[in-house]
Amino acid sequence: MKSYSSSDARKSIIKFIIKALISTIISILLYSFLLSEIVYKLDLDLDYNRIFSIIIVFLCSATISFFSVISLKNNGIIMGILSIIPFAFYGLINMIINENSFILFIIKLIIAVLTAALFGILATKRTAKFKV
Repeated sequence: MKSYSSSDARKSIIKFIIKALISTIISILLYSFLLSEIVYKLDLDLDYNRIFSIIIVFLCSATISFFSVISLKNNGIIMGILSIIPFAFYGLINMIINENSFILFIIKLIIAVLTAALFGILATKRTAKFKV
């Protein structure tokens, strides 16, 4: 079994944090832009923004956890959940500034955590093969 030095661990942690931050910024900008364009082009009522915000949370947490965890070999659930911490912090600041409801924030947070855990599992590299 290969032993890892502490510098390798530090590099892996720094790479993970950088990937989580970059994928958070890109996914928030991309999905918010796409869904706002859909609302604009289809001339939808702004009351649908709460539904679209839940869709954005699902897509962003899936993208963030998948791209952050894809290079790791194990602990997909934990690393997937850890990868969405900047996104959850962004959601908290967004709730405070825009005076949104706390219940909607909790629902979004639960969706984000469950989605990140699921896509964290899917992104980890599994070397064991299942034989049927």
